[in-house]
Amino acid sequence: MKRIAVTLLLATIISLSCKRVGEVDIDLQYDNNISLEYDQVIAAYETLARHYPEARLVEMGQTDIGKPLHLFMISKERDFDPASIRKKGKCIIMINNGIHPGEPEGIDASIQFSWDILSNKNDLYKYLDNIVLAIIPVYNIGGALDRSEYYRTNQNGPVYKGRRRNARNMDLNRDFAKQETKNARSFAGTFTYLNPDVFVDTHVTNGSDHQYTVTLIPTLYSKLDPAMASFFKEKMLPGLYDRMEKNSEYGMIPYVQTRDRANMRSGIIGYNDNRYYSTGYTSMFNCYSFMTENLVYKYFPDRVRSVVDFLTQLVDFTSENATEIRELKDAADIAVKKQKEFELSWKLDENYSEELLFKGYEYSSVESPGSNRRSRFYDHDKPWTDTIPYFTKFDAALKVTKPYAYIIPQAWEDIADKLRNNKVEIYRLKEDISIEVETYYIDKSEASPRTTQGHHVNMGVEVHSVTQPMQYYKGDFVVLVNQFSNKYIVEMLEPHAPDSYFVWNFFDSILESHDFYSIWGFESHLMELVEQDEELRQEFERKKTEDPDFASDPLAQLQYLYQKAPYSEIEKWNRLYPVTRLNEITELPLGD
Repeated sequence: MKRIAVTLLLATIISLSCKRVGEVDIDLQYDNNISLEYDQVIAAYETLARHYPEARLVEMGQTDIGKPLHLFMISKERDFDPASIRKKGKCIIMINNGIHPGEPEGIDASIQFSWDILSNKNDLYKYLDNIVLAIIPVYNIGGALDRSEYYRTNQNGPVYKGRRRNARNMDLNRDFAKQETKNARSFAGTFTYLNPDVFVDTHVTNGSDHQYTVTLIPTLYSKLDPAMASFFKEKMLPGLYDRMEKNSEYGMIPYVQTRDRANMRSGIIGYNDNRYYSTGYTSMFNCYSFMTENLVYKYFPDRVRSVVDFLTQLVDFTSENATEIRELKDAADIAVKKQKEFELSWKLDENYSEELLFKGYEYSSVESPGSNRRSRFYDHDKPWTDTIPYFTKFDAALKVTKPYAYIIPQAWEDIADKLRNNKVEIYRLKEDISIEVETYYIDKSEASPRTTQGHHVNMGVEVHSVTQPMQYYKGDFVVLVNQFSNKYIVEMLEPHAPDSYFVWNFFDSILESHDFYSIWGFESHLMELVEQDEELRQEFERKKTEDPDFASDPLAQLQYLYQKAPYSEIEKWNRLYPVTRLNEITELPLGD
């Protein structure tokens, strides 16, 4: 009898420990079509951190509105040191919310999910054996503080929504590569500190209409380390879609980027997430990266619950496959340091597609009242289910072989600061040197007619390279390309990469003219120059004979002779990109 009593007592203790109920209460209001305000969000996480020793809320840098960027972590062993966590073989999952506060599903869903896992709802606590959660409660704090019922008026709730842009009027989901905002710089510091295995950014889309509440943008598997890409494409993505289909009433499909909006059956295309997007940035650091994109037309409470479901299935999958995920990332982190060739841009392979079961609506039209114009819409009275092609394969359109090092003149210290913010190791020359390097000249670039993020970005960049001796000075920066951050280094410093610092105008002063000749001063030397060089004289006369336009254009003739003369040495600096490539392993006088 005594033995039975002891057994029952132990069972009761175990049961209470597993349930972990009744310890805290959070006033979430998404069922009433209300998203929590910013202060309420932080208060909710503070409450969770106070009640559960496995949780911690910390500040991780500043944002443009003057408030700190918070990070909420959940660790079963109460170990919140990323390096220590990785040594234990655990996976870190990072979740970013409120980048566009008018799309607040993830803000409320992450609180609900954190509460669920800490209170062991549905036995979720077991996942913490293999994973640690790291959540940014609200990324765009400035936008979250500015709420109105009129933002995103076509969105089906919540009642009050935040502003899309931040305090600097920046779209933060276009700032991950160039990092002009304090938000982005604090994010980069947080991300590189955590070095997570999996990353999720929560969003809402107002694109095409269909029967699904949540869609998913996975980073392009082509951009990942080959072994990671194979796991991502063959196991992780199918596993997540299958889990959502079986375990969530909302299901899930890939983000709907159509080939033909009026004919969804023609297929959808995988999303090429540029490096200025969160997933494009994070995947450069060997991270499995996702965006959830809820459908704007679905009711807010359902959108929140669908995100909770996705986070649950993602944590389930990651916990179940933690060892393989951890080992693949560790191997990729080592391999990228030795990787020789890097892809800069990507192009869709339209000859490859996969089959995708899709639930859509017929695309119909109706005559608008008071006009002869016909409006197009997705007819919810005409649902359909069919198998459609899904185009997921992207091939490298531009590759570059990495140099041994990049050299950055100290005049461009702001570029060095940007690199350092991404944990790039940078050395400085301890003395003046002259060394032969590969230089780039900008042959072509066209400023965009409209600004993006305050920039007339350089489009259609074309370059040619010249190997030549260059003079460098004590204090100039040297970036060795043997680092974990190699992808970021290469893609930001190669000027013709799609999201490079050059594309974002940080080097535009090199496009302006340098020293030049005076027409009047140089013209007096024309006859003397031609008379002294018989070969030049014959070439000059032949060109005038063969090219009538040239023969009738005195300025073109002067420019032609100028380029043939020794005076053109000063043109060495015209459109010369200041960051150079040192291709051979070279002993340099380096200091910190």
